[in-house]
Amino acid sequence: MDYFQLGNTGLKVSALCFGTLPMGPLQSNLPVAEGGQLILDALRQGVNFIDSAEMYQTYSHIRWALDRFDGPMVLATKSAAVQYQPMCAAIEQSLNELKRDWIDIFHLHASRDSNPLINREEALQAILDYKAKGYIKCSGLATHSVKAVRQAAADPRIDVVFPIINRTGLGILEGGTTEMIEAIRLVQATGKGVYAMKAFGGGNLLADLELNLKFVRETVGLPVVAVGMIHPDELKTNLGLFAGMPLTEDYRVSLRRRHKKAIVLKPHCKGCGRCRESCHSQAITLIAGKAVIDPDKCLLCGYCSQACPQFAIRVI
Repeated sequence: MDYFQLGNTGLKVSALCFGTLPMGPLQSNLPVAEGGQLILDALRQGVNFIDSAEMYQTYSHIRWALDRFDGPMVLATKSAAVQYQPMCAAIEQSLNELKRDWIDIFHLHASRDSNPLINREEALQAILDYKAKGYIKCSGLATHSVKAVRQAAADPRIDVVFPIINRTGLGILEGGTTEMIEAIRLVQATGKGVYAMKAFGGGNLLADLELNLKFVRETVGLPVVAVGMIHPDELKTNLGLFAGMPLTEDYRVSLRRRHKKAIVLKPHCKGCGRCRESCHSQAITLIAGKAVIDPDKCLLCGYCSQACPQFAIRVI
């Protein structure tokens, strides 16, 4: 496993960052021990960088692994809180549930907000206050917005940026792949840390796995990439990919057969529109009073499922 300095943060992280979103209740809802064992296997094989979020509800999975692992690791998490006290509560929750003395990177979870450093200034101040007390090492911004990445490049309060980037531009807001690459270059020029999300489009771009990973790591120049995993074969394959090993033909065939999708249980949908408001990719519309999901835009993140008060949307 290769390791890289994350900008000038002082953090040295594995090229493969373990993304925990898919194992939580927004998607596969793995039992704690099953998800924890996969994280533990990754840690034992050299992955030292774990990415989570308050919204993912995967702290218990990570804690299960950390209870059985005594090596060094770097943890990033995030919260969508907008105001000061809710962000303080989110930070305390992460420290308590993970039983850690500090969080290495705490992001503003601002996927769809194009002005998060203004609209969430209170929440950012909470992160900065906890950082000043030693409970957070680096303040960060997780975003799908080109505009927000540009703002983060110019804002000295942000240490690490976690942008969406992929070859097709899926899920990128206020621009496409070219514009996001330009914004990422601005961040890199400042010495801030940057690592990539959604290189595989939330599972939509698995057919060209090697090509899409090479694009982000080499063409864009982001060697550290967060990848969501829920199966041991995914961990094995990703470890191989990041080591430069080609995919086996059997795995290529299995990838072609896999296809996650978000579905709307129409009898349960009340047409309230909360799913549409929560969608970072503008993939949901209301037609005849029911939510309709555009599969060409959907990132399969599951945020709409959490937002739905009727639990009428499932990622399967």
